[in-house]
Amino acid sequence: MTSFLSRCATIAFVAALLSVVAWTAAPVPAAAASSRFLVVAGTASMGIGVLRVGADGTLSNVPNSPFPTGFGVLSVVLAPDGRTVYVPHAGDFGVTGYRLDDNGTLRPVPGADITVGGPPTAAALSPDGTQLFVVVGGAPGHVESYAVAPSGALTPTGAPTVPVDGFSAVGMARVDPSGRFLRVVTYLGNTMSSYAIAPDGTMTPLGATAVELGPVAPGFSPDGRYLYVSNEFGFDLSGFAIGANGELTPTPGSPYPSHGVPHGAVVTADGTRLYVPNAMGQSIAGYAVEADGRLVELPGSPYAAPAATLPGQVALHPDGETLYLVDVLTAQVTTRVHTYRIRPDGSLAASALPSVDTGVVMSDGPVVAITP
Repeated sequence: MTSFLSRCATIAFVAALLSVVAWTAAPVPAAAASSRFLVVAGTASMGIGVLRVGADGTLSNVPNSPFPTGFGVLSVVLAPDGRTVYVPHAGDFGVTGYRLDDNGTLRPVPGADITVGGPPTAAALSPDGTQLFVVVGGAPGHVESYAVAPSGALTPTGAPTVPVDGFSAVGMARVDPSGRFLRVVTYLGNTMSSYAIAPDGTMTPLGATAVELGPVAPGFSPDGRYLYVSNEFGFDLSGFAIGANGELTPTPGSPYPSHGVPHGAVVTADGTRLYVPNAMGQSIAGYAVEADGRLVELPGSPYAAPAATLPGQVALHPDGETLYLVDVLTAQVTTRVHTYRIRPDGSLAASALPSVDTGVVMSDGPVVAITP
């Protein structure tokens, strides 16, 4: 089993949904709290797993997890409040907003049930949490924009939709940390589309940038100076410096080998290191991020993942010392989360803590989020 096969299954699933429309309503939310949680969605199961993160980084399932949602989740977005989560589900052309309560229970947000014009493959929030952008798969696909109320409710901005360059059956998106630009990569191709974002949600296409084949899950340095795209068919990462006008310039030495099929890069809070799971290659690649944005492999990279798993996503604990590896697929069927310790030199060591079962199936795409 490979990441390519799982992604092909995802593409076939999304393509089959291009003529389906449905939606359901939602109950009342609970208050937010200060506990930390790790949220993991299942693409092939109608559920979202929530794990409590202990003060020492240990993980445990919250009561009643996983929580039900629509089928075909390919993206999970955490709002700046650290408690509101938006989940696109391609199976019924919908996006649902949830709020985490004290116990980690996910409760739908009133007014955050929306239906979009096709199977949503990704969502991205502006840094201030006031705008939500939804990528809709198709040939071509397009992007829709929504205003986010203080309550978390969603309403269309009224801005025109914009097309995505190439065949965006499984397009993935991120908004720059500046909040001024939206980036969308298309898995079936080698391009990344960029858009300027206006305060009213209007998106102005800025054209496409060439990357390597099979781009997924763009990731930024926290200061917004650099952008990294994982190229599944290229077995590498494309790095870009971001100009003041949003223009992208390849970083020195780009692209960078990952020693496997990279599945979404994450940069540490201090901007000095980058980690990417290799779904095929069964490892995690680690890099030092140099001042000019180039990537230099960390000592011992890549780091072995557990046997019989396909590494899918990584999440970084705010303590800067703990990394969580989440499966795409596993021989045990349901998605597991594995804990690693980050050494002072940035290298990774598998923790002695046991893997934790999320109860969801096939966590494909950027479907993992950790609360602050």
